[in-house]
Amino acid sequence: MPGTHVNKQTVCQYSREGCETRSDRRVSLKSDLRSLQEGGEPEIHERVDLRAWTALGVGGQADLLIRCRSADGLQRALDLLTAYGREWLVVGSGSRLVPPDYGLRVPILNLSGNLGLWELDVDGAVASSGANLAQVCRAAARSGLGGFGALMAASGTVGGAVHSAHRGHFPLAGVLEWADLARPGAPVERVRPTVSVGHGRGLTLNLERRVILRARLKLSKDSLSSLRIRLNDEGLKRWQRQPRMAGPVFVGPDGVRAEALLAKTGCLGLVVGSARLSEGSPNRIRTGRSARAGDVVELIQTARQKVLDRAGVRLESALSFVDERGRALEP
Repeated sequence: MPGTHVNKQTVCQYSREGCETRSDRRVSLKSDLRSLQEGGEPEIHERVDLRAWTALGVGGQADLLIRCRSADGLQRALDLLTAYGREWLVVGSGSRLVPPDYGLRVPILNLSGNLGLWELDVDGAVASSGANLAQVCRAAARSGLGGFGALMAASGTVGGAVHSAHRGHFPLAGVLEWADLARPGAPVERVRPTVSVGHGRGLTLNLERRVILRARLKLSKDSLSSLRIRLNDEGLKRWQRQPRMAGPVFVGPDGVRAEALLAKTGCLGLVVGSARLSEGSPNRIRTGRSARAGDVVELIQTARQKVLDRAGVRLESALSFVDERGRALEP
């Protein structure tokens, strides 16, 4: 494509076949995880197909998935992983995660059960990390609460949204009041975010070797929110029924809407392999059954370069790309 420059090295890194020999230490970790189960958790799964755990249906095989349904189960898993000197990667609904095609060697933590619940109060909601953000916002709207803007149509979990807000990729400034964080060998800590200096969207939170347990979203009274949610219900339900879709894909500089730039620069329906930007909502990505992570990476690079060439603006990816050890990558 003229004027479009794709970083083939990154695409190949996501598409290459990888293999790593299992060590005795890794086998011991799995054995010890099973031995510390109480009440059926944490639940251990080996050789997990990541396509079933990501909204875009991409990624290879994960060595180990640890499913936690309570704060106690999560704490046991964190303490044991730390004792083995291991990192981890938290996966909720996988709406923003793009793991590599050759799989993940880092253990995956999945939060469900009690860690997927929420409760409304007079001016907001307290939601666990694994709760679906759109469902929380829709329930709040039906009760007469508003002030969450685009969050209602967002994909993903509350924990994923908080993590994205920390990176400056999600509009939670003024909405996120506090977050409870779990960390190895320590009690749960409650932190209140501050807005990052020089970045209007970003929130300052120390998430190093911490897992978001729950968060409080402070909302406002809105007598029209119930009416709007009823009017928008059918459209949102149609969008939620769309298979293998995630968004937002990009964030623009402060005051710049990524959707408008993508439409203006001819990115509507842009296709690479089995991945495409939606025609109706250009800041959302759809994938086919045969899609690979490499397709998504190349699509991101192609769309970003088109916008840069034609509008002189560099968009930042709002999706989460990681290597086999769970380390963040920039596509």
